[in-house]
Amino acid sequence: MAIRQKELIRGKILYYLALVYPQAVTLPLLQSELDLFGYPVPMEELRFHLAYLDEKGLVTVEEPGTFQPRRKVALVKITARGIDYQDGRLPADEGVYVEPRQ
Repeated sequence: MAIRQKELIRGKILYYLALVYPQAVTLPLLQSELDLFGYPVPMEELRFHLAYLDEKGLVTVEEPGTFQPRRKVALVKITARGIDYQDGRLPADEGVYVEPRQ
């Protein structure tokens, strides 16, 4: 996969998570939304992108059993920093492409 495609996918992840904020979403839901946006991503690749965004502080990924032992699925949520990045209030990051606001 081309580097630009990876940057676009990460930007689309932030875009969708900002739309549903403050709610967290499951990985399958996020994967299906990316598919609807025209960016189909296998689950392992999605996990890679989320780990990258998590390390940048733009999203959080809560694995099953972390805070609620009965929960069986991972949840992902955009952080305040992620919203600031999505809104263009932070300097551009070469690894994440967010479409310019008009």
